[in-house]
Amino acid sequence: MRPLRFTPLVATVAFAFMFITITASTTAHAAFVDPMDNTDYFSAPFGDASVTPNGSTVTLSKTDGFEIDSGVIWSDLAAGKIPLVDSIVTITPYEPADNDYINIQAIYFDVSDAYIGQSLVLPDTNQETPILFDVAPTAPVTAASYVLQIRILPYSATEAEFTFDSIATSAIPEPASFTLAALGGLLLLKRRR
Repeated sequence: MRPLRFTPLVATVAFAFMFITITASTTAHAAFVDPMDNTDYFSAPFGDASVTPNGSTVTLSKTDGFEIDSGVIWSDLAAGKIPLVDSIVTITPYEPADNDYINIQAIYFDVSDAYIGQSLVLPDTNQETPILFDVAPTAPVTAASYVLQIRILPYSATEAEFTFDSIATSAIPEPASFTLAALGGLLLLKRRR
């Protein structure tokens, strides 16, 4: 059997394979996306919070909530809780929130669905671009799942609102793909020498 000759064609194919591997592994796979076509994934409003569907967006608001802690729980409707492996959360606001904003706490549960703690995962924000954060670094060691508690702020305002275009959760890309790409690059370098 003839050994494989390192030709420009082989180099191109190897480079293409590495590029596809890196691209595929760095693009987070959306495990769950709430398209905001209804309010089914929002539950347990507290304080003066209310959730209103607007076609393809959902607005979280308070209308008479001066110094009232107000918010809502968001989670995967089917499972009730989001698996911790899907720890990357992306929130896409619909429009500028002006002086209104949100903050988010992750509420963690163990494998038996028992509450084991909560932590602030997104400090006060009225960011207009997609908001990306990871709930895993603050999770207790025994955490298996979580829900998001979204507060509408400011606390001292009587009225406030924040409109969502989408909320998605996804897993962190696996490191094995990065390792394969790095090994391929090293082989290319070694072969050139």
